[in-house]
Amino acid sequence: MAFPSAPRFAPRSLARFALLGFAACSPTPKSDSQANAPLLAPEPAADAMKPAATQSSSFEREARGTKLRLVFHADPLPNLVYQLDCMAGRHPCSRAAYEALWQDDLGWDDTDRRTLEAFRKIRESWNGRIELRSPAPAAPLPLPHADRTVAARLSIAGLVARTPDEHVRYLGLVTTPTDAQRAQTLVDHFRPRFDRYWEREGRAHCEESAEKLAALFQREGLTGHVEALVGFYKADLPEGTPLHFHLMARPAHRSVDTARQIGGHAVIEMPAGAKPEDRAPVVVHEMLHHLHAAATDERLAALSRSFVETNDPLAPASYAVLDEALATALGTAKAMGRLDPPGLSRKLEAPMGLYAEPTIDRVAKAVLPFLDARLAEGKSLHDPGFAPGFLAAVHKAFPDGLPPLAHARPLVAVVAPGLWPAFHAFDGAAMASSLGGSTASDAMRAPETLNLFASRPHWGGAFFVTHAEVADLARFEGTIGAAAVAAITAEARRTRAFVYSTQKSPGVYRFVFVADDLPSMNDLVRALAAQRAPFEGALEVVARRPAAP
Repeated sequence: MAFPSAPRFAPRSLARFALLGFAACSPTPKSDSQANAPLLAPEPAADAMKPAATQSSSFEREARGTKLRLVFHADPLPNLVYQLDCMAGRHPCSRAAYEALWQDDLGWDDTDRRTLEAFRKIRESWNGRIELRSPAPAAPLPLPHADRTVAARLSIAGLVARTPDEHVRYLGLVTTPTDAQRAQTLVDHFRPRFDRYWEREGRAHCEESAEKLAALFQREGLTGHVEALVGFYKADLPEGTPLHFHLMARPAHRSVDTARQIGGHAVIEMPAGAKPEDRAPVVVHEMLHHLHAAATDERLAALSRSFVETNDPLAPASYAVLDEALATALGTAKAMGRLDPPGLSRKLEAPMGLYAEPTIDRVAKAVLPFLDARLAEGKSLHDPGFAPGFLAAVHKAFPDGLPPLAHARPLVAVVAPGLWPAFHAFDGAAMASSLGGSTASDAMRAPETLNLFASRPHWGGAFFVTHAEVADLARFEGTIGAAAVAAITAEARRTRAFVYSTQKSPGVYRFVFVADDLPSMNDLVRALAAQRAPFEGALEVVARRPAAP
């Protein structure tokens, strides 16, 4: 992706996603491109204009409870749009698996590459947030509202559309009608080959999975389990609320498979050969993200304040993993306990057995006894005493402190032009965008950039600069600290590449990466990601410069 040289202020926030027992996937590029010139799509193949799998009626099955309706969807057009967004780097997904499908099986060529790039650009030309006009309640840390973005609404349009005409109509509610039609024309280029794959194997796998999951949730009482947690989360949901689960066929591959929640819509990848019952804990996990976000903004803001007001140095980083840890403990673990108790025992003993990120996995396991007691007492997430109890579990899981990456969630950053790939790598390694969000600017001297930090005093911070830009760090003494700026300046005179860590206030860290080339900067990101204990000072990766004669 080519990054413009003009100053950028780029907020990032991804829909929640789960990596349950697998390795984390690649970071998602920011959706912050400026509006592009009109994009020309290749002429659609002749059979793309004929009735096809991607123009079929909806296939869905329900598991109905007393308060909620769980609707499992197995539909071709959402599968195709999901694959294209995935390969375009628009969201966390099994990118390697889908790229292998198209390259090895469906005949990928240069025209496909150009068409996918045009699709990515037109998606990224629309960005922003959907905000209430009334003042939002004060919250020191981000609220779980990733669905309130234009990018999320574009994704939802692809999930709910059953025909190309519907897709154009739903996209047009967010974009211009012209761009909506252009996007669908680009999708049409891929439809004939995708339809053959869908009819050959995708349809049967997804439809069978929808049938079995709906029956399983009804038979094993999993719908009732989720309904019982509505009160714990204080979810503001009317009776009969539908929760939608869109099943995505995924070819067999060694890479990660994922699930993600976007408002009331969950996307669940269904790997070829996987048993639907093995994916049931993932479904419950995703539902709990929605319940968490469905509390009122006032409750959620008060919850974030309750963490900060403990003055615990682990509070900001612990709040960042709260949503995922709860969904893992109350969703993944509790569902496995119903369906496969021996399997749960093995997962609890195994490192990263419940979640493929060590902080979330360990916190989720440690917090289970506290949550069991909380539920037995009839107390909710929002009742007094929750934050101290949760933080006690975090301290038990990490008695020596959380690793540095945990303090980069959420994240505000300053990025020198040309070093955006290093920021993306750091953001991805920390999972900052998906665990609260991140925002970044490459305008070091702009007043707005100073305000990014001033308005987010409890967020983690990072700077990606060259030696020539170290002097500009003096502008940020208020957020880095005068002593730290002096130490960084001195270190830069004798070291070619280093990352400097400083704790601005309890639990609020600033990471300053200094290197003159992208490979060295990426080495620094990897070195920091490998650290398992908190530290302050310089971490060197490249040898010191020779002393001046």
